Amino acid sequence: MRFREIFIISKGTKVIFTITFSVTILAVIFAFFYYRNINNSEDPRIKKAREFLLQYQKESGRNNSLEAFSFLDSANAIFRSFPDYESSFEIGVIYNNKCSALLMMALYDSTSKEFEKNNLLSLAMKYCDSSISNYTAWITSWDSLSPEKIADKISPYMKEDNPSFRDYDFEKIFERRVKNIVAAQIETPRRLSVSLSNKGTIYRHMMKPDSSLACYQLALSLWKDNRTAKSNLNVLMGGEPIKPSLIELLFPPDKNIK
Repeated sequence: MRFREIFIISKGTKVIFTITFSVTILAVIFAFFYYRNINNSEDPRIKKAREFLLQYQKESGRNNSLEAFSFLDSANAIFRSFPDYESSFEIGVIYNNKCSALLMMALYDSTSKEFEKNNLLSLAMKYCDSSISNYTAWITSWDSLSPEKIADKISPYMKEDNPSFRDYDFEKIFERRVKNIVAAQIETPRRLSVSLSNKGTIYRHMMKPDSSLACYQLALSLWKDNRTAKSNLNVLMGGEPIKPSLIELLFPPDKNIK
């Protein structure tokens, strides 16, 4: 076979390349317009707060969690400035992010002295309890409401004549807010389960196994697929950490199943 024949592409291969390329382009175009539509329908009043939360995620991924607390504080201030967001589940997310960062420092910062570790655990517990309180109150207020009831509940705070909605499609924004709350009816019990897992871990390192056990059990009652709670409960009972199976890694539980 001559060298140039290696690069000869058959007609069938060209067809496959053309189809693959076309599908890729269509997927990119679809994703662009899909996510642009979502962004355009988000509540502009708290858009900056969501940007702060995303920025925190980026910074915490670089092990700058404490330095990035300012992003969480800024987001918190924005949410609390609006009556319909001051007790929203997003506040619980902020508290639990702080708890998680402090807990990780307490457990894995080898330079911390014992009293510093205990102080970090105590502060983590404070934020953990705040997140649990927020999630519990939110679930009590919103979990049993239908989309129609949700719309009725938020309508006094979201009015089309509000200058914040000028130049926006108010109906899309309102509809999106209702959908976000409906989605949160599924996710917030899981968020609460995560906070309870954190609390169980804090108790475990405070040498309070009975309290730790109760937290892990309650966490699993809210979300049976909480792998962190399962693993820590197993360790608490004298076993080994539970590692996810290959099937679980490839096919994680459907987050849309309540």
